[in-house]
Amino acid sequence: MRPCRAVCLLLAAGWLAACSSQERLTAEATPCSSREVNIVTSEFARRGSTTAWCAECKGKTYQCASNADHTKVQCRELGADEICR
Repeated sequence: MRPCRAVCLLLAAGWLAACSSQERLTAEATPCSSREVNIVTSEFARRGSTTAWCAECKGKTYQCASNADHTKVQCRELGADEICR
């Protein structure tokens, strides 16, 4: 039972790290703090992408992308007529 618990805890920690990582990266590339960033469900998320995502903060929606090791990120604000996929 202990090995199963350890695996579950590691998976949960990895999932939480990925979420906070996207929030942190979004905050670095926008005028928002990581607490203000809300990662939104998008086609990127549904496909399991960790290098592309959509986020909202301060009433604006951003489409963000990073390299595989998450050392660089770019976010662009979407226009009113654009939908984050």
